[in-house]
Amino acid sequence: MSKRYNHAIAINLSRRSVKLPIPGEKQPMTTARIGIIGMGPRGLTVLERIVANERVRKSANIEIFVFDPHPPGVGCHDPEQEDYLLVNTVAGQITQFSDHSVVGAGPILEGPSFYQWLEEQRSSKLGRWSGQPVSPDKYYSRALFGRYLYWVYHYLAALAPSHVQINLVQESILSTDRLAEDSWVLSTKSGSFCVNYLFLTTGHTKPAGKPTTAAHRQPQSTLVIDDPYPIKATTETITADMTVGIEGMGLTMFDVLGALTTGRGGRFVQDEDGRTRYLPSGQEPRLVAYSRSGLPLTARAVNQKGVSIQYKARFLLADKVRAMRAGRKLDFVTDIFPLLLADMQFAYYEAYLRERRDPVTSMLFCNQFLCADVASREALIRQYVPEADRFSWDQLVNPVPEDALATPEDYHDWLMAHLRKDLHEAGKGNVQGPLKAACDVVRDLRDNLRAAIDHGGLTEASHRWLLSEFVPIMNRIAVGPPMSRIAELLALVEAGVLEMSYGPGTTCRPAKPGERMRVVSALWPDRSTAVDVLVKARVPMHSPADDSTPLLRGLLKAGYLRLFHNGGFHPGGIEVTREFNWVTASGQVIDNAWALGIPTEGVKFYTFVVPRSGVNSTALVDAGRAVSRMISLITGHEPAPQPEPIETPVPTTEYASAFASLYGALS
Repeated sequence: MSKRYNHAIAINLSRRSVKLPIPGEKQPMTTARIGIIGMGPRGLTVLERIVANERVRKSANIEIFVFDPHPPGVGCHDPEQEDYLLVNTVAGQITQFSDHSVVGAGPILEGPSFYQWLEEQRSSKLGRWSGQPVSPDKYYSRALFGRYLYWVYHYLAALAPSHVQINLVQESILSTDRLAEDSWVLSTKSGSFCVNYLFLTTGHTKPAGKPTTAAHRQPQSTLVIDDPYPIKATTETITADMTVGIEGMGLTMFDVLGALTTGRGGRFVQDEDGRTRYLPSGQEPRLVAYSRSGLPLTARAVNQKGVSIQYKARFLLADKVRAMRAGRKLDFVTDIFPLLLADMQFAYYEAYLRERRDPVTSMLFCNQFLCADVASREALIRQYVPEADRFSWDQLVNPVPEDALATPEDYHDWLMAHLRKDLHEAGKGNVQGPLKAACDVVRDLRDNLRAAIDHGGLTEASHRWLLSEFVPIMNRIAVGPPMSRIAELLALVEAGVLEMSYGPGTTCRPAKPGERMRVVSALWPDRSTAVDVLVKARVPMHSPADDSTPLLRGLLKAGYLRLFHNGGFHPGGIEVTREFNWVTASGQVIDNAWALGIPTEGVKFYTFVVPRSGVNSTALVDAGRAVSRMISLITGHEPAPQPEPIETPVPTTEYASAFASLYGALS
């Protein structure tokens, strides 16, 4: 990390540690010490909720210890990483601050969204971005997002009232122990810290058992990269005379492609017809991509929903799901999927009829559709829509026609046409385009899906099926890359840099000692390619029991945590209560320790998304509930049973913004 970040941190800590006496100020209450392990986006939500509450009413003198070896706030979004690595959400839909849509999470704290921050900073701070228009519907680099997160940390630190002291410890926690009086001792390489309340928000970590370079040779002539991150470091030994196999065609593949193409000096340009072309630098290796489905993710559509518009469920209603859960565990296929499918059909046909017929016909159909049973809905569809234009879930799941599998050449031609058609559909938008409107329903209704899935809501068998079968399809149709990535994919194939027409079921097979591994098509065995490097472009969630850091393994071994199980199935993560408190090996609830985000992926569903403005974001609600519970413990256990009003001025948002821009924004 560059010196400017460490310098900014030192200035911020110096400011926060100086407390000038105020004449007439009341005697301080007992200090409540809070530890936050991990200060990425989820740690920021906890800090934001604490600061928001304490600005309104003082619960106690508070000392916060933030533990993270990286610059605070950024998490895995390194501000120094390459610009070709993009955030997978448009700027206008990303925030770290609560708003009036957030229910039951405590006071509102004003702060800019990622897009608003870009607008505020661009005139004098964005360097090579200076003068360029900023769009809420554009996908910006993760490095730039990391700088926003870093700014947010400083903004929150500057907003904290005088009775809240924030201490940054840029180290990893090696071990944690609980004392007799229920406080926690957190140990780093350089010392120990005692806290009364503890939040675990460690975010993305790596599994144990992998070499530190995440690469090894298997067999001797093929280099296997098990984990491609950090992309630049893991791919720097790949040379232009090599052939590289890429296993997996999801979001990670696009990062790997970026490193080995534009990261090597190649350029994407637009021709006179508006098509994307790739101009090689000559430093690119030969690239071969494959996956189980044989298909890359589909493109995100042009955003027509602004910042906070979402599809509102007509069938998969959260209250209906909770009512079903009240008496039994659910089966996703029989209980949940039919409702989700009906909502996808509704969104599809509403857009289709508005596009092909007129708004009145669309409205008439939708009103009838809402009141009909399954059989009547199918009859309505037959009445209004030609068979060739009807929505088909099966077509989304498996769009490859039988005749495309005749030869590798047939598959190549079909795949290229499929990607061009996907680009065309994405260009229609996520409201006006029927297909993308339907696919976006899955993304918009994730909270409704969570109502069914979280805390073991599904049967064990259904939970297994969901993660192995449904989630990959959901990722492919609903949370793919920006349109530009699909256009670039086509351009790389047309430039002869990338091959990806090996068909479904392709694998990379081990070879005899001294030979290279081979990417082999399951459909056409003669279609195979020897590879010098195999990059596993899948980053599966691993169990905390397999974590590479000693923290989680130590907490599990000591019995302070236990893995979450749905029957005999461990989907990942630790067990927490609905208030996010830790559950011990013996089943006891630890009332002064909470976990949020990726450590809970398993008992919670899809925890790795960032907050979104105006939609009652789950990440902010979860943090608000946990922090509210902590404050009730603080005020209940202290001599003064009720929070105290703040009698001294609190820093203004204008001051905090100026402070953060001075010390925590872009150089």
